[in-house]
Amino acid sequence: MSKKNILFIVSIIVSLGCSWLFIRSIEWASLKNALIEANYWFIIPATILALLLYVVRAFRWQGLLSHIKPISPWSLLSITSIGFMANNILPARVGEVLRPFLLYKKENIKFSTSFATVVVERIFDMLGLILFAVATLFLLPNPDTSHHIPSFELITTDVVKTGGSIIPSLKKWTEVFAAFGSMTIILLFLIVAKPLFFKNILTTWCSFLPHKLKDKIFNLYDSFVFGLKILENKSKTIWILILSLIVWLMGGIEIYILGFAFDLQLPFAGACLVAVCLALAVALPQAPGYIGVFHIAVLKSLHIFGIETTLAQSYAIILWAISIFPATTMGFFFLWKEGIAFREVVKLEEEISEGKLEEAEGVSKTPPQL
Repeated sequence: MSKKNILFIVSIIVSLGCSWLFIRSIEWASLKNALIEANYWFIIPATILALLLYVVRAFRWQGLLSHIKPISPWSLLSITSIGFMANNILPARVGEVLRPFLLYKKENIKFSTSFATVVVERIFDMLGLILFAVATLFLLPNPDTSHHIPSFELITTDVVKTGGSIIPSLKKWTEVFAAFGSMTIILLFLIVAKPLFFKNILTTWCSFLPHKLKDKIFNLYDSFVFGLKILENKSKTIWILILSLIVWLMGGIEIYILGFAFDLQLPFAGACLVAVCLALAVALPQAPGYIGVFHIAVLKSLHIFGIETTLAQSYAIILWAISIFPATTMGFFFLWKEGIAFREVVKLEEEISEGKLEEAEGVSKTPPQL
């Protein structure tokens, strides 16, 4: 079997397994009542926040591209929306390659260069998540002083005990996350300051690899270093890091606001912890749309705060819906606006999966027609 097929099968198995774990405990009558009784007015601000996340991401990408070429945030919002739409409905995270490819088509920026900025963007996502997780773990309420529980008759003793034991354990990881984040930031600045030194180390590590593979690794490293050049501008680096924190903070606020629709009375730090758990969960191999993995991550993280299973399940379903459908609709809108047929996006996904898109010059010479 090909690597593509193996990864696809693993992704489907992961999603099916998580979906089964989520569905097996559903009490359908209770779930129906919880969904009927929800106050759906809170979906409006939560959905607006979910869409504004892509605006913030577009401004951040603009900052990462500023040392290469000035590009309007509106143009980058279009590309960002299309990319995340592709991630939602197509396998292999095709949106991560589709975005720099569309940027190459629209702005004539070399594919390897624009792809490097996407990689650096993911690094800032990771750094922002680490800092966000550290602050969240530090601010988590202690089980004995928390006042978030909405209805005592809805809470099982096991769930309360689980939250009471997990929260102190999570707090112990604060220093570990902080240390890891600090070391990552230091390493990035060292790579920018001494790129040849780290390239020599990479050369030693790759000495046993085939020549063609080594060339690809070195090309990727050079593109990565070029993308990191933004770190030489301290003010822009701080601005991009702030925007990365805002991305995660907005996700926490979205989760917090939606909690009022179901009267969860979840503390804000608790909502931020749900956002952290979701970010870690969706990084796993899974079916398009994060089906199953998204739901079980929300369910288990809400259990930490004593939220009853049926209430948590209904909340997870609605949170998933407002996280996927509006963003996917916006992506299709920009796809139409850019005059790109969806079948061409699917064709691009197939070429990526089959390895037909070569990194750097290979893509620049013979790009697929969109």
